[in-house]
Amino acid sequence: MSSASQTPSPLKPKRTLRNGLLLLSAVALVGFICFRVYQAQARAGKAKVAPVTVMQLKVAELVTVQPSAFEQTLPLSGALDPYTQAVVSARASGEIQSVNVREGQSVKKGQVLAALVSTTYQAQYQQAVSSVASAKSALDLAQKDYNNNAALVKEGFISQMALQKLDVALANASAQLRNAEEAQVIARRALGEATIIAPVSGVISASKVNAGDTVAIGSAMFSIVNTDRFELVAPISAEQIGALHPGQTVQLTSAGVAQPFVGRVDRINPAAQNGSRSYSVYIAVDNTTGQLKSGMFAQGKIVLAARANALTVPATAIHTVDARRFVYILKEGKLAEQNVTLGARASDAIDAPVEIASGVSTGDQVVRLDLGVLKVGVDVQVVAESPGTAESTTEAKP
Repeated sequence: MSSASQTPSPLKPKRTLRNGLLLLSAVALVGFICFRVYQAQARAGKAKVAPVTVMQLKVAELVTVQPSAFEQTLPLSGALDPYTQAVVSARASGEIQSVNVREGQSVKKGQVLAALVSTTYQAQYQQAVSSVASAKSALDLAQKDYNNNAALVKEGFISQMALQKLDVALANASAQLRNAEEAQVIARRALGEATIIAPVSGVISASKVNAGDTVAIGSAMFSIVNTDRFELVAPISAEQIGALHPGQTVQLTSAGVAQPFVGRVDRINPAAQNGSRSYSVYIAVDNTTGQLKSGMFAQGKIVLAARANALTVPATAIHTVDARRFVYILKEGKLAEQNVTLGARASDAIDAPVEIASGVSTGDQVVRLDLGVLKVGVDVQVVAESPGTAESTTEAKP
């Protein structure tokens, strides 16, 4: 055997190495393709799972419908002014001799408040009295002359013309007496008006004079207010005035009084105030206890209607679309719209209770706040504290 036939071929190891590399490349490629396929499938699986939206509502954002006492009220307010007040003015002129009262002092009707120096008025009155006495004497004399001469006429001693002159004298004397008596009445009144008296009972709220001052006829001297009864004047709109009538009870409070007090509708002005559509309603308030003071501001309400058991929701819970009114309600954990028929509204307050005539039942949970347009059918989770109307989105597990 020759030596050439026994030598190994150098190509065989190279072929084996090449085949190994090709095999490793194929395995790596298959692995990469499988990995990408897995990623694509995972992404596709996630895309097929729809997110679930849950609305979270605070407990405070819901109200449970329950029968409760309901009052429809009309709010009002105004200042308390004395029902009776008087300004005492001078009815005679002159110097003030004395002032007998001070501000804050209680007085009775007819009580002397002040007096003017009355010397001149007394003299005028005495002169008037004397004039009346003289006129009476003159009339008596004229009457006697007439009577005596009338008898002489019958006997023919004097003429009828002479008697007529005596008749004229008698008439003049009678007229002079009437004039003197009228002057006496005027003088007596002037003397009386030099004494200033209280025209009403009450409290002196203002005293504008002092002893020694000079006043003219018509000068304001005192103000008197009767604090046993006050009056509150409240403006009421044209839409609400029809619900009021005299005799209605008014529940009132004031910052200066510890306890509530009551009044009643005394009268209603039938004419609207100038430049507005409001009507003045006059509320009479008794103050025999003396707890109220002039000028206090009071606010209160008139109960127009009352029911013991009514189903109500806050006005903020009611939504209106065209003529339809509805509330958002929880049904089996989901949000739903519920049409309602409304009754009376308690007041004009933004969250005032509103009667629900139909549409809700006892125990229903209603969204009490106006949270805007909400998604009907969404799941609702009631929580003690949450970000209000914020919605949280969670991914369902595949």
